[in-house]
Amino acid sequence: MIDGYQVDPQALQETAKGINDAIAELKTLGFVGEAMEGRGFGNIILGSDQLGHPGLASSFSDFTDRWGWGVRALIQDGNEIARRLGLSAGMYWEQEQYTEGALKDAVTSAMGNPHLTDEQAEQRSWSQTMSDNPVNDDLLHADYSAESSRQANADIAKTWTAEGMDYVNTTWQHAKVVADPFALPDDK
Repeated sequence: MIDGYQVDPQALQETAKGINDAIAELKTLGFVGEAMEGRGFGNIILGSDQLGHPGLASSFSDFTDRWGWGVRALIQDGNEIARRLGLSAGMYWEQEQYTEGALKDAVTSAMGNPHLTDEQAEQRSWSQTMSDNPVNDDLLHADYSAESSRQANADIAKTWTAEGMDYVNTTWQHAKVVADPFALPDDK
């Protein structure tokens, strides 16, 4: 993760989900259509026979109406916050993906596999990106085993043999030209 990034897109999404879950909980109270607007508390009616006094029933009815308006305002604000958080989380995620992809392209271009396209470099994990380069392969994780040494010595011997043959052939060609400068060179 890059220093400076302090927002967790997952936290934004969870916050938006929490607000949506609160609205879903209101739906369980039975006022599905009104829950999305934060309304329906006025439908909770308890009569004076249930509450024991007509004044208390009237006060309770007034309270549920006012409470309903308050919840309605909170739900509308919550819906707007959830919508904006959802958008922000998505935009933040997209920007983070773009930045990470650009950094992977830069690292791959500077010291990675030159045969990878930008898309291939962006699809790789950071561990793949950082492990596939000459610094990691040749310096940090060089193979110093006896088998590697034997193989290197065999490769060196083959190279010197080939160089020696090139030298002899080149010298032979030069000697032939010196001996007969007007002769046509061999195809070999």
